[in-house]
Amino acid sequence: MPILELRNVYKSYGRVEAVKDLSFSLEGGELLVILGPSGAGKTSTLKMISGLEPVTRGEIFINGKLINNLEPKDRNVAMVFEEYALYPHLSVFENLASPLRVKGLSEQEIKEEVYKMAEMLQIKELLDRKPAHISGGQKQRVSLGRALIKNAVLYLMDEPIAHLDAKLRHQMRAEFKRIQHDTGIPMVYTTHDFREALSLGTRVIVLNKGVVLQYAEPEEIFERPSNTLVASLVGEPPMNIVKGEIKVTNGKAEFYVNGGFTFPVESKLLDRLVKRLPSSELMVGVRPFDIWIGKKEGMFSIDGVEVYVTELLGNVNIVSIHLGENLIKVKVGKDVKFDIGEKVTISYNPEKLLFFNPLDGNRIDVEGDDNG
Repeated sequence: MPILELRNVYKSYGRVEAVKDLSFSLEGGELLVILGPSGAGKTSTLKMISGLEPVTRGEIFINGKLINNLEPKDRNVAMVFEEYALYPHLSVFENLASPLRVKGLSEQEIKEEVYKMAEMLQIKELLDRKPAHISGGQKQRVSLGRALIKNAVLYLMDEPIAHLDAKLRHQMRAEFKRIQHDTGIPMVYTTHDFREALSLGTRVIVLNKGVVLQYAEPEEIFERPSNTLVASLVGEPPMNIVKGEIKVTNGKAEFYVNGGFTFPVESKLLDRLVKRLPSSELMVGVRPFDIWIGKKEGMFSIDGVEVYVTELLGNVNIVSIHLGENLIKVKVGKDVKFDIGEKVTISYNPEKLLFFNPLDGNRIDVEGDDNG
C-alpha cells in the first residue's frame, strides 16, 4: 500500500486551475521530487496534502485512508515551506524543541534530539538566538530542522533550501539524500532546480501550469524528456532543439535546418518520422555534451557553421554556434578558444538524437519496428 496517493486531484482558485488532474503515489522509503517553474502548482499540491488548502476535486490518501476532510493536525504530516514560518518569540532551541514538547518528551530527550539536529544542520552556535537575529539561510535551516525532528508519517518539503547559498545547497542536497536513505522517511520535495530533482529524487514529476509533463525516474527525465519543455528545464545548458524540415528528393529523405544547412540523420529514422508527422516539419534535440567541434570518427558532421560567442562556465567553455536560424550550444574544455565569427565543423553522435513533434512539442519514439 502506498504511503501517499493522489487520484485525479484538481485545485482551483476562482477561475484559475492551479493543479489539473494530478495523480501519483509515494511508496515507503521513496523521495519523490516535483520539479517545475514558478506557477507550476508545486506549493498548491503540498498544501492540499498537508490540509492547508482544500481539494477542489479528486482524492488524497495516506496509508490507504482518505484524508480530504481531515484537519492538518490529524494527518501527522510535517511540512517545510519556502517561507520560514518560525516562532519569532522563541529561541532557535525552542523552535526546534516545539514538536518534541507536544509529544511529551523529557527535557533530557529534547536536549539530545535538538543538539543532534543542530549539529547536522550546522546551527549549534545559534541555539540561544531568536529568528530576528539570524540570517535568511540560517532561518531556513531551523525551519528544516523543526520538520525533520518531528516523527511524522510523511514529510513535505517546499523548496526547503532555495534561500541557501550555492555551497550550502550542495551540502544540504547530500545531507537530504543521506538522511532519507538512512531513515527511509517518505518525502515529497518540490524544487525549480533540476540539479536537486535529479540528485535527490527516486522518481521525478515535471509539473507546469498544474499539468504533469513527465513522471519517471531521474535518468529517464534527463535522457529521454517527454517534450521540449521538459528538455528546456533539465540541463545546463539545456538540450539544443534544432528546427527544420524533412525533404524527400529522388526517394531519399534529408533533414534541412531552417536557414539552409543539411543536418545528417539516419535515413531509416527519417523514413519512419515522415510517416509519424502531420507535416514535413520536425524538431531534433541533442545535448551540448553530445556535440564536438571538429571532425570525430564515427560521428555525423556539419561543416562551415559560425561561432556566435564563447562563455566560460566554471571548468568548461560554452560555445554558441549559428546553425542556420538555430543557435546551439556546445560544451568544450576551458582551454579551447574560438573567435566570434570563426567557421568550424561540428560533429555529433547520431544515436543521441531525439525527435519532437513541432505542433505539440512531444517526443516521437522511432526505435523498433513497432514504432515505424
